[in-house]
Amino acid sequence: MPATVGIRVGSKMPKMIGTTQMGSIKLHDYIDGAWTLLLTFPQDFHPVWATELGMLTKLKPQFDARNCRVLGLSIGSLKQQARFLDDVNETQDVQVNFPIFADEAGDLSRTLGLVAPSAPMNGSEHFRLPYSAAFIVDIDMVVQFVFHYPVTIGRNLYEFIRVLDGLQLTAYNPVVLPTNWKVNDDVFIEPDITSDAAKALFPHGFHEIKPYIRVTPSPNITDDS
Repeated sequence: MPATVGIRVGSKMPKMIGTTQMGSIKLHDYIDGAWTLLLTFPQDFHPVWATELGMLTKLKPQFDARNCRVLGLSIGSLKQQARFLDDVNETQDVQVNFPIFADEAGDLSRTLGLVAPSAPMNGSEHFRLPYSAAFIVDIDMVVQFVFHYPVTIGRNLYEFIRVLDGLQLTAYNPVVLPTNWKVNDDVFIEPDITSDAAKALFPHGFHEIKPYIRVTPSPNITDDS
């Protein structure tokens, strides 16, 4: 039996091949050249996941605009998933238009560390962990964000847009972001940047509250991603 692999921030996203309602997908090929949001759904026919899938479909253009692929993963058969997606489309007034892995045997969930290590092969649907998960993967296929959420509460999908904006900003600029940051808010200069270097890097200047708290207007993302 293969060992369970836990995915953490800084991990390389593992290579995975799976079946979706849109056909077979090789994960690395599908997400090559883009950021990626992968959401997991521990089961089909659940009211929380129905609303999440509906809202994610409605928000997909915002992820597209940020060069971010959207993917789902559910534990269950492709046939079962198809019936559930019909319900989602009907009740949420959408047409789900992104691929969702049908992980009937739990192999992909096991790779992502979302199935209990004690679960037997081909029986993982009986050993679901009591949370859903979200992963944001950067353009180099490195995991930058991992989020676990209780199955009783729907996830705030707007928060994933905010996190994606922040990750893309900090990936290409030496800044860190304050609590409740949103796009165009002021940011902090990374504490390791010297003041002399900061003067060259931030032409709009900065306000020093403490040597490690230096506030500056938000730069633009300079990378095309």
